[in-house]
Amino acid sequence: MPGIDKLPIEETLEDSPQTRSLLGVFEEDTAAISSYFSQLFKAMQRIYDAQNELSAATHLTSKLLKDYEKQRFPLGGDDEVMSSTLQQFAKVIDELSSCHAVLSTQLADAMMFPITQFQERDLRVLASLCATYLISDHDAAINRYSRLSKRKENEKVKNEVMEDVYTSRKKQHETTMHYFASLNMLQYKKKIALLEPLLGYMQAQISFFKLGSENLTQQWEEFLTNIGTSVQNVRREMDSDAEATEQTIQDLKAASDPLYMPDPDPNQIPVNRNLTRKAGYLNTRYKTGLVSSAWERQYFFTQGGNLMSQSRGAVAGGLVLDIDNCSVMAVDCDDRRFCFQITAFDGKKYVFLAHKSCTDLTIWIATINNISKRIYLSENPEVSVEFRFTLTLIHENLNPCKYNKITLMRFDVSCSDRVSHVVSDSILHQLFIVRFLGSMEVKATESADVIYETMRQILAARAIHNIFRMTESHLLVTCESLKLIDPQTQVTRLRFPLSSVVLCASHQENKRLFGFVLKTAGGREDGRPVTVCYVFESNNDGEKICDSVGLAKQIALHSEMVRKLFIYLISNDSICAEMPGQIKFDIANMHEDACFFFLTGPQSHTETERAGQSQGETTGRTS
Repeated sequence: MPGIDKLPIEETLEDSPQTRSLLGVFEEDTAAISSYFSQLFKAMQRIYDAQNELSAATHLTSKLLKDYEKQRFPLGGDDEVMSSTLQQFAKVIDELSSCHAVLSTQLADAMMFPITQFQERDLRVLASLCATYLISDHDAAINRYSRLSKRKENEKVKNEVMEDVYTSRKKQHETTMHYFASLNMLQYKKKIALLEPLLGYMQAQISFFKLGSENLTQQWEEFLTNIGTSVQNVRREMDSDAEATEQTIQDLKAASDPLYMPDPDPNQIPVNRNLTRKAGYLNTRYKTGLVSSAWERQYFFTQGGNLMSQSRGAVAGGLVLDIDNCSVMAVDCDDRRFCFQITAFDGKKYVFLAHKSCTDLTIWIATINNISKRIYLSENPEVSVEFRFTLTLIHENLNPCKYNKITLMRFDVSCSDRVSHVVSDSILHQLFIVRFLGSMEVKATESADVIYETMRQILAARAIHNIFRMTESHLLVTCESLKLIDPQTQVTRLRFPLSSVVLCASHQENKRLFGFVLKTAGGREDGRPVTVCYVFESNNDGEKICDSVGLAKQIALHSEMVRKLFIYLISNDSICAEMPGQIKFDIANMHEDACFFFLTGPQSHTETERAGQSQGETTGRTS
C-alpha cells in the first residue's frame, strides 16, 4: 500500500541513532493507536450491549403483551377488543425482536470480532515485543568484552565473553527484526481494524432494515394506521370527557356549597320525611370500660329492615341492628349533640348514634320510623339521594363464574308498584313456605349449572357480608304464574308469569335449596331481555316445588293446545256444521276442562267435578 512508512529492518543489526530515533516515532504512533482504539472499542461495545438490551427488552415487551389477556383488571370493560389488538401488536413486536436478535448476532461477528482481535492480539503482541526489546542484555555483554585485559589474556574467559556477545547480539537482532516487522505491519492492521468493524456494522444495519421492510407489509401499515386513528378518537373522547367532568365539578361545587357547613340552614335543605333508605357517616358510642365510653365515626346504611355499618377500608358492612318494629327517639348526651337512640323491638339491644346537624338528625329519625313500620315492604319506597350503596361483588376470590364477571345481587324482596291480593281461578293451586336468599342476573340458560353456580355465589356473598336475615314468603304455584305472597298481609310481593320461567332446579346436596331462572323481554333501558336467577330456601324438599312448577307448565301447555284447537274448530264453520250437537257442546266447554281431558282422559262430567274437588283439596295443603 503506497504511503506506508516503514522501519528499515536491514539496519537493525547496526542499531544506529537514526534508526533508534525513527523507532521512537513509530512507538509514539503505536501508543496513539492503542489509546484511540481503546476508546473506539468501548464505543462499539456500548453499541453491541445496547443492541442486546434492545433485543431483550423487545422480546420482554412482546411477552407482556401476550400475557395481557391473562391479567384481571376490575375495570376492564373492553378487555376483549384490547386483548385482540395487543395480540396483533405482540405478533409484530415479536417479529421485530427476532430481527433485533439477528442484528445482535451480526454485530458480534462482523463488528466486535475484528476490533476485539486487533485489541487483544495485535496490540498485546506488540507490547510484549517492546518489553523484550527494552530488556536486551547486549550492551552489558559488549562492556564485558571491552574490559578484557591485554596483559593477562585468559583464553577461557575470552571465549566465554565472546560467546556471550555472540548470543546477546543474535538475540537482540532477532528481537529487533520481529519488533520492527510488527510495527510495520501495525500500519496495515490499524486500517483493517478501523474499517472492517465499520463495514460489518453498516452491513448488519442494512440487513436489519431489509428484514424489517420484508416483515412490515402493507397489511401492518394499514393496521398501524387504524390504531393511530383509534388512539386519536380515544384522545378526543378523553378531552371531551375531561371538559364534561370539569363542568360537573364546577356545578357540584356550586350546588354543594350549602352542604359544606356542618349544620346547614333547614330552609336550603328541606327535610324529607318519606324516605325508606338512608346512608351516611354517623358517630356511634361504644363502651370502653365499666363507666367509660368512646365515639367512633362509621358509615351507616339501611338495607331492608336492617341497620348496617361499615368502617373505612372494610370490604363489606356488618349488621348492627334489626330495625323492624324498633323505636327511635332523639336523646341528650353530655359529650355530643344531635344524638338519637334506636332500640330493638324486644328492648334488649340498642345503639346510640350522633349526627353533625339537626336536619340530618330529623331525616334519620323519620327514615328509621318508616322502616320500623315496614313501609318498604308494601309501598314503592322513596330512596335518599345520598344512598349510593350497591352490593356489587367482583368474585376474584370465589372462582368467578363463566356467566357473569360482575353481577348485581339482591338479598331482599321489594314489592311491585301495584298491590294485589291473591285471587285466581287457576285449576292448579299449590302453596309452599319459602325464604328468599337472593337473585342475580345471569347470561347462560342452557343447563341447571347456572342455578347451582348462582346458589354458590349468593351463599358466599351472604357469608362475606354477614347477611343472615331472610324474607319469608308463600310461594303460590298456578297454571298462569308464580307468586310470592306476604304471609301476614296476603299481599303479592312479586309475580312471575309461568311462561317466563325457563329453568327450575334444586340443589344437588342441600335439597332444601332451589331456584328458577326468569327471562323477561325488554327489561333493560335499551330493550334487551334480562335473565335473572332467583334462589330460595324451603321447609321441605325443593324437588317437590320444581315438580310442581313442571306440572304447572305442562298443564298450561296442554291448555294452550286445546285453546288453539277450540279456536280453529269454531272458526271453521264447515267442520262445525258436520258435528253433532253434543260434540259442539263438549268443544265449547273444552277450554274449561282441558287439563283434565289430557291428564285423566275422557270421563263423565261427574268424574271431572270429583277430580277437580280432589285437586283443590291437594292444593290447599302446604307442600
